Amino acid sequence: MSTPGAGLSRRAASATCGRKKCLAVYQPEAPVNFTLAGCTSTRAYRPKYCGFCTDSRCCIPYKSKTISVSFQCPDGPGFSRQALWINACFCNLSCRNPNDIFADLDSYPEFSEIAN
Repeated sequence: MSTPGAGLSRRAASATCGRKKCLAVYQPEAPVNFTLAGCTSTRAYRPKYCGFCTDSRCCIPYKSKTISVSFQCPDGPGFSRQALWINACFCNLSCRNPNDIFADLDSYPEFSEIAN
């Protein structure tokens, strides 16, 4: 079993939030291809993205799984990466700044250059 590759994900216990639903969980109308380092996914996806909550909570993934995404590069061999696939989102109580999507990046040293 391999661990997910580069990227950010966060899991939270659902018991702490009462499972209040998030508003505006976004999903593209048409499937889209992912792009990574100039390479394109070999198939199109309709991912879900967590929206926002009406109070001071932040909307985070509640039900998710890890999927393998295959990429093909225009000038070389392809590769696969693990990605978090969101099935449902909920409002979480422990948010430092619910309006700042980069607020928690300082916990990830490799992304410190874009953290606030």
